[in-house]
Amino acid sequence: MAVKNNVLVLSFRQQVVFPALRTSISVTPQTFTELCDLCEKNDTTPHVAIFAVKSSGKNGDKLYDVGTYCKVASHTRSTAKSGNQELSVVTLSIEGVSRFRVQKFVQTKPFRIADIELIEEQEDANASVEIRALEQTLQQLMADMLKESAPQERSETGAASGFLRNLFVSGKQRIRWPPSAGLLADMVGAGMPQLVLAERQQVLETIDLKARLELVVDLVRKGIEVQRVSREINLKMQRRTEDELRETILRRQLQEVQKEMRRLKGGKGAKSADKGGKTASSGEDAENGEEEEEEEVEEEQEEEEDDFLALRESLKKQPLSADARKIANRELKRLQNIQPGQPEYTVCRTYLETLASLPWDESSKDGLDLAAARQILDADHHGLEKVKRRVLEFLAVQKMRGDMHGPILCLHGPPGVGKTSLGRSIAKALGRKFHRLALGGVRDEAEIRGHRRTYIGSMPGAIIQALMQLKVNNPVILLDEVDKITRNAMFNPSGALLELLDPEQNHTFKDHYLNTQFDLSKVLFLCTANDLNAIDRPLLDRMEVIELSGYTVEEKVHIATTHLLPKQRKLHALEKQATPEPHAPEPEPEAVAESGGLLPQGLSPPESDGPLLEMSRMAISDLITKWTMESGVRSLERRVAQICRWAALRLAGPQCEGVVAAGDDREVERASELAECGPNAQGRLFVEARHLPFIVGMEMFEPDLAERLSVGVAMGLAVTSTGGQLLFVEATRHIGSGKLTVTGQLGDVMRESVSTAMSLLRSMMYRGTCLESTRESGDAVRDTGAGADPGVFQQLLARVDAGQDPFGNDDIHVHFPAGATPKDGPSAGVATTLALASLLLGRPVRSDTAVTGEITLRGHVLPVGGIRDKVLAAHRAGIRHILLPFANQRHVKDDIPAAALSEIEVHFVKHVDEALTWAFASDNRPWTPATPAASPGPAAPALSLRSKL
Repeated sequence: MAVKNNVLVLSFRQQVVFPALRTSISVTPQTFTELCDLCEKNDTTPHVAIFAVKSSGKNGDKLYDVGTYCKVASHTRSTAKSGNQELSVVTLSIEGVSRFRVQKFVQTKPFRIADIELIEEQEDANASVEIRALEQTLQQLMADMLKESAPQERSETGAASGFLRNLFVSGKQRIRWPPSAGLLADMVGAGMPQLVLAERQQVLETIDLKARLELVVDLVRKGIEVQRVSREINLKMQRRTEDELRETILRRQLQEVQKEMRRLKGGKGAKSADKGGKTASSGEDAENGEEEEEEEVEEEQEEEEDDFLALRESLKKQPLSADARKIANRELKRLQNIQPGQPEYTVCRTYLETLASLPWDESSKDGLDLAAARQILDADHHGLEKVKRRVLEFLAVQKMRGDMHGPILCLHGPPGVGKTSLGRSIAKALGRKFHRLALGGVRDEAEIRGHRRTYIGSMPGAIIQALMQLKVNNPVILLDEVDKITRNAMFNPSGALLELLDPEQNHTFKDHYLNTQFDLSKVLFLCTANDLNAIDRPLLDRMEVIELSGYTVEEKVHIATTHLLPKQRKLHALEKQATPEPHAPEPEPEAVAESGGLLPQGLSPPESDGPLLEMSRMAISDLITKWTMESGVRSLERRVAQICRWAALRLAGPQCEGVVAAGDDREVERASELAECGPNAQGRLFVEARHLPFIVGMEMFEPDLAERLSVGVAMGLAVTSTGGQLLFVEATRHIGSGKLTVTGQLGDVMRESVSTAMSLLRSMMYRGTCLESTRESGDAVRDTGAGADPGVFQQLLARVDAGQDPFGNDDIHVHFPAGATPKDGPSAGVATTLALASLLLGRPVRSDTAVTGEITLRGHVLPVGGIRDKVLAAHRAGIRHILLPFANQRHVKDDIPAAALSEIEVHFVKHVDEALTWAFASDNRPWTPATPAASPGPAAPALSLRSKL
């Protein structure tokens, strides 16, 4: 191997020079001067050693191991601009001689000078068959590449492809191959435009001829594949550009045609105006007006085009289903061919905007913090444990699974118990958006499912409109008053709710307006109802019913303390904090009010800052028991609002309440009592129980129910759409023909209960007389009295002859008061029996007892529904004892609050004889109304049973 000493070394970052190939490089005049001095000193021809830079660092450039030893053939001087300066540059024409490696660097600064070792090239005469085969393969690949690169000479890679063709193609378009395989590999490495610097250097560093040919063959094959893919991409881009250009040209032509049409119409109008005798000046004004109108039309058209493009882009971004995407594309094409002035344009555009505005995949993130959700539910609503537990169960499953479909919950209960507000609290606890949809009075399914687009003014249904408004597909939607939907022979909107409220079907809900499927499975539907009997059975079967019965007195006191009173004080501007006078004494700790800012009875008003109106706990309790008789708290809220209005009027000044007339004892007493309320020095009012009659009027409920329980009257319990109520049953007899009359707007089931009670008493009298006659004759017979108190039956038997009808030929009239209210159901059977027995005995039923239960002809008492509502109604009325069917024992244990059971004694009966024994017992004592305590007493047992029952 030859060695060259003191050779100038040059390095380039973007260029690799190969042996036997000519190229040009640019150097600075200083580098060229150094080269000339070095040649004169060594008395040699100009040669340079060229390296490619491998990497750059703080210590300078790092060079590759193999470079090219080149001969300088000629040089030229020129100038080049660098920014605002002109620099002198020397261009050297060089020819590669051989590969080399550096033995050692003689000098590194300011220029590199080294001793190098030339690497000899392998001779082709010693080439093997494999090298010949590789050479032919490379020639064939290069021929294919040169053939494919001809059409690309005008493209971005045309310059590089032209350099490759200049290496191999002669003037007659014939390929000339180099004489050796090594030179062929070097020419390919130098001329292929797809190779990067590292790949070219790899070819240069591969000394072995066979390995170099194999490397170059692989690189050429990769280059051909890249060239093919690039050509396909260019063809696609070219076609797309041509299509877009064609569409733009056609759109512009269409605009010009429409513009010419408008000009023609305007020209006809101008000619007709000229025929009418317009002057030249008016013609000029008309022409100017036409030009302005034409400009306005053009601006409107441009805006419409922009809106159309925006609408199309919005639909592209939406993740529509396959069916919805197909419909949207069809309507877009149709909209593009419709003139804006046509009615179909607005219909089509509105439909597309509806599709674009729907939340196809936009969901709000559920708040999966169970503790926070429980805290929100407890803060907004008192009690209602069942529905709170159900919401937390849903959240727990959602937290563990993540994709659970929303349940269909139906909140059933009387008005005023908080069903609607509970829906809003559930949405708040879940962290979802809330929408309320009132179904009361809805009579057309199109209001829920939407109108078909064939109708003028069609629009989506209420559910789709709610989702468009909320912008999420998993809100909480409350279907309020689902039992108030209007139904007739022509319309039944409940049928539209069957698919909507079915968890197995609502993921493919199809609105008539959209005419495509939309997934509603993520929506949490809540329904509210007062009467389940008014809901279609198939629809009720799709919902999970949660009972929300009425509140006890203690629960109402808590609700009024924490919710109603602060709310009404805020609405009536009574929450203002009074400013204390200078040097005012601080309040005593004992004067701090109880929970909710309420004063216990007998406590003097505190002297600290606080609301302008406060009520004692006893005042709220009396307001509940004496002025409201309801399951919910709506009437209570109205009474609290009435007190707040009175407080606002009183704080406005004494002159606003009028002057008390002389001699009006009632007004004088009222003014004297209300003077105790204040306002005090801090401008605050304090209302106690004794002040209520002078603020809200006289008590509204009947104080003594015992007066109504005379002979032939029994007290039953019923459940209506407004909650539990007392149900009185009145019976009387008079001379007649033995006819039975039943009044009170009753249903068939209730009328049958009266007939069953009559037949039951007649059979009991018949069995009783037969038993007495058998005992007198000394025969042994089985007792059929079912364990009844013998004293009661002795009194009944004493009033009739043996074997005779106990009612004789008298007409019996059974009446259920409140005749304007429809009534039906079997639960009044026991109460009717007691009323008829009282009529026979001439003795009143116990006045502290209310009963409920269905009876059979054999005297068995069957279970009934609505136990919680009935017990709470009796508790509100101050009833001490309740007779319930024995089978309803589990409902009392699970549903009745302990506070209510502590003041009511519940007795369970299996047979009507037990009810007769209790109702006409000899130890009957007078009844006095039970007054709710100011604070809850000690916890009582869940229920009380008498041994004889």
